[in-house]
Amino acid sequence: MPVSFVTYIDESGDTGLDLVKKPDDPKGATEWLILSALVVKIEYDSKMVSWVNDVQSEFTSKRADLHFNKLLDFKKPLVCSALAEKDCKAFVVMSNKKNIEKYRNSRLDPSNKSWIYWFLSRLLLERVTEYCYKQTPTDRRGKDKLRIIFSRRGGLIYQDFADYLWKLYWQRDSDELVLNYRQITWPVIDHDEIFVFDHAKYAGLQLADVIAGAFYQAVEQNRGAVLSCDPSCARLLKPIVYYKGWNWHLGNGLKPMPALHEMELTEAQKVLFTFYGAKDRDWLKKE
Repeated sequence: MPVSFVTYIDESGDTGLDLVKKPDDPKGATEWLILSALVVKIEYDSKMVSWVNDVQSEFTSKRADLHFNKLLDFKKPLVCSALAEKDCKAFVVMSNKKNIEKYRNSRLDPSNKSWIYWFLSRLLLERVTEYCYKQTPTDRRGKDKLRIIFSRRGGLIYQDFADYLWKLYWQRDSDELVLNYRQITWPVIDHDEIFVFDHAKYAGLQLADVIAGAFYQAVEQNRGAVLSCDPSCARLLKPIVYYKGWNWHLGNGLKPMPALHEMELTEAQKVLFTFYGAKDRDWLKKE
């Protein structure tokens, strides 16, 4: 089947749940796990290396690969501003892990530490596949496919995701599907077009890392010596973050988990979501 879109998926943060950082306590796993997808039309895929060079054109770098959290602070907004001008779309899923600290899924092997990564991947692909399907000409729908490329991450067994994806496929029309508000748009999925590659070897993954890193920086507090979060770079990426209608980013290009009113965020953490469209009512706890 021909491929018409390519998505590169990377993350920032970790999958740890045994002890999750609190805003006033730096001990434990990261408070947030961020997954990002950079989506490009297949004709632009060959330009990924030149795009990486473009976004670094205003400064010199001794590194062979682009990695957002390794950049000096003054370089980060330059990279994000340049990426925001490219012909691509960004999708971000942001999981605040405080409410699932110590959570165990009774249906999974207790040694399975990566289930949250694959669950967020599902949420990400629900949005990415819907976008790709809508961008495909009517007469090509069901024929043109999406190539999915994950950045290799230690501790993840990628066959688990392949199995999970098949499970979702077979449950798509049944009552067994958990969280069935939205589904992956299956006509764009080709199970033979899912790959895992090293970040350093694929420029598209490096650009996806920029997106994940910028949104992680926007909400994660106690990042080593940096105590406060900084949404400035994530805000610069708004031109490429997917939205519906008139600037409807939340729930589409930007998906927070759980609902905003369940997160108990600090005022500094709320800034990013307000910028992307959250209203006062979104922070009110439901009765």
